Amino acid sequence: MNSQLDLQLYGISKCLKRGEMHTPDFGELVPASVMLQDLEGFQPVGCSYMNNWGLERLGTSLAEINALGGTYYERYFDPKELLAIFQGMGNYLAKGDFDQQYNFFQRVKLHGDSDYTWFYTVCKLIQLGKADGVESKLVLLSSPVVGMGNVIARVTKALDQDAYIRQHYRKFSELTPREKEIIALLANGRSSAEIAEQLFIALHTVSTHRRNIIRKIECRTFAELLRFAMAFDLV
Repeated sequence: MNSQLDLQLYGISKCLKRGEMHTPDFGELVPASVMLQDLEGFQPVGCSYMNNWGLERLGTSLAEINALGGTYYERYFDPKELLAIFQGMGNYLAKGDFDQQYNFFQRVKLHGDSDYTWFYTVCKLIQLGKADGVESKLVLLSSPVVGMGNVIARVTKALDQDAYIRQHYRKFSELTPREKEIIALLANGRSSAEIAEQLFIALHTVSTHRRNIIRKIECRTFAELLRFAMAFDLV
């Protein structure tokens, strides 16, 4: 999807440069938000165009976007991400390279939604022909990324799991092979009597192992034991 959006923007910018289409035309070519920002010295000074797709999803108008000024970003974008986005776009614009583009992921608050929606945004400097020469513009294409919230949740879970493993690895390394075996059986719901029978050891021996396990890994509940077992692939 991302490479397709990149190619669409590249083709649109070429057509605009050659004068083969006008601003209102290209906004209907892609199912995404299309914005054209005016520039002065490669700094955005206003929005001269947003297609209907984008305006409808934000529940706004072009006049309102320009009236909001800087608060436009605070209204629709996650405040925690704004600094990184501004820095990235600022670095891109400072280069003034019309052959390059700047891509990033961002979260957008759509009209009527309480949660943010993930978007993939592609920015590119373009030059539009005028009677007295050319003018520079910044075109932005933003497309919703379906399932990105689930991806982020999985990544966060993986990072949390990694932190848990690093925090508890010393405890895991101190376990004997027999203790690891018993943890696996306990995590699978086996009782002490069932473990004794399966491992051909005395019930008293199982109880001793269980006390040593609790002391070593400091898991006081079954939920804690299960998490430990899953983190170290014992189940």
